[in-house]
Amino acid sequence: MVTGKLSNEKLQQALVLYTTNVEQALKCMENEIAVVVDEQNRLRGIVTDGDIRRAFLRGAGIHTPLHEFMTVNPITISENDRFSSSEIMALMLEKKIRHLPVVNEQNIPVGLELLKDQYDENDIARAVLMAGGKGTRLHPLTIDTPKPLLRIGDKTIIDNVIEGLSSSGVSNIAVSVNYLGNQIKDHLRNQNKDNLNIEYLEEKQALGTAGALSLLTPRPERGFIVMNADLMTEVDYKAFVRFHRDGGNDVSICVRKIQETIPFGVVELGADNREVIDVKEKPVNTYLVNAGIYMLEPWIIDLIPQNAPYDMVSLIQSAIGHGYKVAAFPILEYWRDIGQHHEMDEARREWNEKKKESNIEVPLCVH
Repeated sequence: MVTGKLSNEKLQQALVLYTTNVEQALKCMENEIAVVVDEQNRLRGIVTDGDIRRAFLRGAGIHTPLHEFMTVNPITISENDRFSSSEIMALMLEKKIRHLPVVNEQNIPVGLELLKDQYDENDIARAVLMAGGKGTRLHPLTIDTPKPLLRIGDKTIIDNVIEGLSSSGVSNIAVSVNYLGNQIKDHLRNQNKDNLNIEYLEEKQALGTAGALSLLTPRPERGFIVMNADLMTEVDYKAFVRFHRDGGNDVSICVRKIQETIPFGVVELGADNREVIDVKEKPVNTYLVNAGIYMLEPWIIDLIPQNAPYDMVSLIQSAIGHGYKVAAFPILEYWRDIGQHHEMDEARREWNEKKKESNIEVPLCVH
């Protein structure tokens, strides 16, 4: 147990022990940083949201200890320094950092300065939800009900999606509708969403996962989020938008790591395709898969044919072919695609488990 009293609420929300792993740390990173300390409260390093996602792409998992990839000897300021807010902001901008621990003479964190506290953040982005599909793989559930209106727990899928976006500061949302679209429009109009501006993109024919973007009028002035309306996720949209903008990306794609076990011994042949040089018993292959959440710059819309079926994979391939910068943002948070019956069952089971866990107070962060 860490001893001693540490000030600053933001700091206490971020403090974790040196032995903490990724899964535990993510629950303590409301401000996208974990401040890593030892048993004597001394600062050992910091881990940002971006650090974790980059480590994830290099092979780290949810059980990887933070100390394997944390930033040691991070930039700090002393509690005895007399910096004004403008000086703190200037320092963070100069060093290109968003988090600045404050330490005492024993190198014990006593505060945490955040760049976002130094200026006002407006809406992070506009969002477009693709809700026009028929959901045929979920028949008979979707014969009379559009898939986004199927219920997970006490809310529909699309309500969960919109609440996640809204809580991250997205207030302008366009929803593409086609199959049973009036049901979706009626449902959203009857919800208490006074803080949101929701418009609709009317598909005269099924336009696929990207075609409806050609209906955006006027064209967005800055980068915007696009996502399927049949996802359950707790992805950090603010971190996603920041990743996109800081990287100067034209397209950012949320990806999810999946592992597939081959249930046989896999034989590897030599150059002559006859000699056996190795046999691996039930190897595990790791892939990054498209998670159905994107961020696009406005000019990417120009690659989409007008009012014609077009899918997101084709759009991404076209963007790459035109030399645009396309980057991957790994999702570490909860994510569930709902395309088939077993995935619906899993989503409902996971929702029930999360509801039970939310009623149990477990001290995860160091206080």
